[in-house]
Amino acid sequence: MGAAIRHFTAIGPGDQVFTVNVERDFRYDPYRDFLVCADCGWSPSLLTMRRIDDMAWEHLAGSHDASRGRTDQENESFRKARWVVLPLCAVLIIALLVFLQS
Repeated sequence: MGAAIRHFTAIGPGDQVFTVNVERDFRYDPYRDFLVCADCGWSPSLLTMRRIDDMAWEHLAGSHDASRGRTDQENESFRKARWVVLPLCAVLIIALLVFLQS
């Protein structure tokens, strides 16, 4: 669907690892995220006021009986991109303000 920006993982029966990804599709609203289970293809409608992480943990525990070893990780490339883009935007805004002042 989109780029995976966050991963929820938990260990289920038989020490099998189950993962639910938070994916962002940049063709739509810039912050529209989707939940997708990497194991069963579950993808709920996000027209709800419930928190995304609560929905992910609930799916892992309810559908896959995976409640041990819960981890929540942000995608490494997404985190690195934020460290580059945010300072770059700040520099561009400052340059624009200096340009408009003169």
